[in-house]
Amino acid sequence: MFIKSVGLEPIRDDTYVRDLPVVRHLEKHGRLRLTAPVTLLVGDNGTGKSTLIEAIAVAAGFDAAGGPLRAPEFRGQGHRTESTLSRWLMLRGKTIPTRGYFLRAETHYDTVTIMDTLPTTARRRHEMSHGESVMSILGEQMGGAGLYVFDEPESGLSVIRQMALVAEIDQAVLRGGQFIIATHSPIMMAIPNAGIIQITEEGISETVFEEAEAVLAMREFLDDPKETIRYILGRNY
Repeated sequence: MFIKSVGLEPIRDDTYVRDLPVVRHLEKHGRLRLTAPVTLLVGDNGTGKSTLIEAIAVAAGFDAAGGPLRAPEFRGQGHRTESTLSRWLMLRGKTIPTRGYFLRAETHYDTVTIMDTLPTTARRRHEMSHGESVMSILGEQMGGAGLYVFDEPESGLSVIRQMALVAEIDQAVLRGGQFIIATHSPIMMAIPNAGIIQITEEGISETVFEEAEAVLAMREFLDDPKETIRYILGRNY
């Protein structure tokens, strides 16, 4: 594993990141330990999963908008929107590898635009659907031992494609890859032997697939979708 823990120095600016649950917990309790080749950050919207994922990626050497590791073509993509959190992160572990990829769902289109202009690109990803381009790029990038940081990779993927991505990640782990992934998908949470870290307003805790909030909510819905919808709507339909 290339990154074994994520720590936080005292934040010396007054940005919104200080109010995020994940940041409050790191400031109070210290380091976040990564104990498995695949680490999944899960939790509700607003807990800071994506902000932390972005900060880890930037601290490791990726461009904030995504793309291959230390690739000059992807530096400074578009308008800079990243937080300042990466300035205060401390990554501990082995030397960061030369191979890796940062997938960020909200800027994937911009990354594809750059890839389509490279002379080495055989296929034009803008001719594909969002999900097809994600699978095409990740299939190309996850070739060997490397660091892969994904922010909601399930975005735009069908259930079947999410299952296919789980298989791709499992094979990449066998080749020496390390993955740090923020996700809402119960399918992604089923990656074999993944460490699942749940982030809530109360803090950060390790959990298992069967007890992850997203898995429990999805299971409850699928067990009785009509009754669940009736409860949500507050009326019969």
